[in-house]
Parts: sequence; C-alpha cells; structure tokens
Amino acid sequence: MNCLDGLKVIDITQFLSASYCTQILGDLGADVIKIERPGSGEVYRTYGPKFIKGESTSFLALNRNKRSLPLNMKEPAGQEVIRRLVKTADVLVENFRPGTLKKYGLDFESLQAVNPRLIYCSVSGFGQTGPYAPKGGFDLSAQAMSGVMYVTGEENGPPVKVGYPISDIGGGLYAGLGILAALASREKTGKGQLVDTSLFEAGVAWGMMAGLNYFADGSIQGRMGSASPQNAPYQAFTVKDGAFTMGTGNDMLWEKFCILFDMTYLMEDKRYQDNASRVKNQRALAAEIEKVLKDLTVEECLEKLDSAGIPCGPIHSIDQVMKDPHVLARGMIWDIEHPVAGKIPTIGFPVFFSHTPCRRRDYPPLLGEHTREILQAAQYSPEEIDGLIAAGITSVRKEHK
Repeated sequence: MNCLDGLKVIDITQFLSASYCTQILGDLGADVIKIERPGSGEVYRTYGPKFIKGESTSFLALNRNKRSLPLNMKEPAGQEVIRRLVKTADVLVENFRPGTLKKYGLDFESLQAVNPRLIYCSVSGFGQTGPYAPKGGFDLSAQAMSGVMYVTGEENGPPVKVGYPISDIGGGLYAGLGILAALASREKTGKGQLVDTSLFEAGVAWGMMAGLNYFADGSIQGRMGSASPQNAPYQAFTVKDGAFTMGTGNDMLWEKFCILFDMTYLMEDKRYQDNASRVKNQRALAAEIEKVLKDLTVEECLEKLDSAGIPCGPIHSIDQVMKDPHVLARGMIWDIEHPVAGKIPTIGFPVFFSHTPCRRRDYPPLLGEHTREILQAAQYSPEEIDGLIAAGITSVRKEHK
C-alpha cells in the first residue's frame, strides 16, 4: 500500500516542473493519467541531446508511474474526454500559459462545475495573476528574476545559473505540497479548489533569509562563491589535491575546529571573536585556514573533521554521486525495466515511510500504451474508442511483448 493509493490524477503537463509534481504523486501511489499530443507525445519524448535506445532521458527522468493517453484537446471530442475523466478524478495538474485552457473549456471554473471536489493545480512561469502572468517562463528566467542568479557565482564575477534547474524543481515541489494541503482541506469541507504556484515564486521563496536581511537594514546580498552570508567558516576550501566543504555553524564547532588544526590563535583574534565578526572578515579567515591546510589532502582533512564531528564533505561529480555507498544504501537508485530502453536506473523518491513505502511500480509509459484501458474505464465503448482513433482525437500504441 502507498500513501496515495486510490487517488486519480489527470496530468496535462510537459517539460520539467509540473511533470515532476505528477511523478511525485505517482511515486506516492496515485494513478496518474498523462495526456499527450497524438503522434508526437509531450515535448520531452523527442527532447535531446541524450537518449537511451531512442528514448529521451528527459522523458524517462520525469514520467515513471504514469499511464499515457494521447488526446487532441483542441477538438471538442478531445475536450469531452477530459471532462469525462474529470468526473471521477481527484486532481488535475496543468502547466499551460494562463488562459490557454479556458479557450477549450478546461479551466478551473469550467471543470469545477463538472466535479466540485476537483483539486486543480496550475504551475506556470509567474502564476495566474499579476503583471507577469502572461509571460512565458522557464527555469533560467525564473532564477534570474527571483534573485537566485544574483547571489550565485564568485565575488566580483558575473551572475551564474545554478547547475540544476532548481526553480523548475522547486515549482514542482511546491505544487505537490499545495495539492496535498488542498486534499487535506477537502477532507474537511468536501470542496476542491485551485492551487496556483510558479517557478518564479519558488525562487522568491528561497530568498527568505536574504529578504529578511534586506528588510532589517537595507543590505543586498551579493555573490560570495561557496561562502555563506550567515556563517563562517562555511564554504569550500582548496587543499593539496582538491577541494572540500566544511562549516562550523556555531562557536562550539568553531573552537573545536581551531583546536583540531592547531589554529587556536584565531580564537584570540578580534576579527573572528564571534560568528558575525567571522562573516564580516571571512575572506581573510579563509586565507588563514587554507594557509594551514594547504599541505594536507582532502581525505586527511575530512578524516580529522569527521572524527571531531564537524560537518564536512567532498565535492562530488554526478558519477561519484550515483556510485556513492550512502546513496545506494538508502535505496535512492531505482532500476526500472523499460520495454524499449531496457533496464534504466532512475533517481528515486527521497522520502522514506515506515508503513507505506514508495514502490517503483511502472516504467515511463510508451505513447498511447494505455489508451483503451483508460477510455474503457471512462465508460467509452470499444466502438466509440475506435471512432476517436479514426478521427485522430487519440491514438493507440500496440502492446509491447
């Protein structure tokens, strides 16, 4: 049994953010029906540059535990299929530009009239209201406009995008959280509601500390490389054979660090007497630390720090992460058998439950693989389904062997 067993989700999404949201719901046990374009499917099915036996890694990464239904929503018959599915659905997730689905009678107000208990989640670049609402938005612009890029990069260097698409991922996470909260509210009220979130607002929300610092005294956080505006020492340090990260975080750990590496003289220096002083003088502090550690290896530093209980870690590339013994021990790599791509390792769901563990139930679906079973469950007769296929409203993938 999974947490969301019995929950039915209509997934009208493509690209990353909203598709990640619905994959989370699927990982938690929901029945997720992915609506795609007939013929080509959603954008990520053909999105390069990386493929496994012709299957896009972008699609494979974001669409496990879903069933595929190709549907031409621009046609009235396709819109009627959505409405019929919505009658028995719990959640609908979409990521079109605001106003797009209203043209087809598939907006929140129209579908709530079909099913008042429906949770309708819209994930967009900038939300459903406000001056930016009509703008298209991808992760890059969301990172830039929300302040994420402004604080990312080396001091005196240009702004840098975070290496992972964190505004996309954050938007998907907040959407999932909002859906679960709306479902909890529905248990009390019996009513569905609109859940509206965006990539932009995910980035803005992550600026909580920088925002409060600004409200306090007007200070504007700039780029600090790997260093922190809140703690010092708390950054990456370069030593004999590479770099590692280390953070003291409080005065007790700071003192343990100074004793461990015979730098107790730093404890007597007024520039480093407390955390605020260390943050103010962290460039000079980092230079002092690297001067002492420069002849040690990364492994030697980490062994000493770990032995003293000071938080630290190596800087891993993705291949090292995927082979990391802790990642493997925690079951974060899910091997899924795909009928075309074969055995595909995927990144699992990072929350563990004592009684309702997530299961790797289904591989990312082939386009149209579940058309007949979904439409039959929606009370379409075999003849009606054949008619929809003949009219190009939907399509069917032959069953794989």
